[in-house]
Amino acid sequence: MKILFCKTAHMRYYKGVNEFNDKPYNGGAFIAENGYGGEEYNFKVFDVNGSKKCLGFVETKSTNGKNTNQLHIEKISGCKKNAQKEDDVLVVWCATADTNECVIVGWYKNATVYRSVQYDENNDRDYNVVADAKDCVLLPDNGTRRMLKWRAATAKRMRTYGFGQSLVWYPVQKEAENYINDLLENIDDFNGENWLNYPE
Repeated sequence: MKILFCKTAHMRYYKGVNEFNDKPYNGGAFIAENGYGGEEYNFKVFDVNGSKKCLGFVETKSTNGKNTNQLHIEKISGCKKNAQKEDDVLVVWCATADTNECVIVGWYKNATVYRSVQYDENNDRDYNVVADAKDCVLLPDNGTRRMLKWRAATAKRMRTYGFGQSLVWYPVQKEAENYINDLLENIDDFNGENWLNYPE
């Protein structure tokens, strides 16, 4: 299974800051100063060449203060070293909630992950992950995300695996296998409310 974990600011709906007064928080200095970020539309359905898509963005930071780093997609299990994109990846979106616990907010199945940020001119969106809307789930922000089974793995809590300082985690550690297997089962079994199209 090709899987990538991405950490963003926390929002209720991820359909824009001005829609539903949905202000992102716990997303770092840029969001704290500006009140918005590239991930604010991660669960809005866009029309892309006649297909319904979700255009996801995760900040890859910068090591020199100028150029944004690339996503190291070669670190995703099963991906080619020099590939510029990789298909059929399960992308799990995580954020730090108001409980100060890193939680899973949703996922894209069968996603395409790009090494470099892409731009959709028609929708005026930067993105580095794209998936069919039918393969995307946004967990409700009504207590569901705070359930124990949707806790995100952090190196601080798990010690040997999970998110560290980076906003992306490529789960290759042997110690993470049980966590990943349990999560995949929870995702496959999920039949609850999907906030992808809520509120409209």
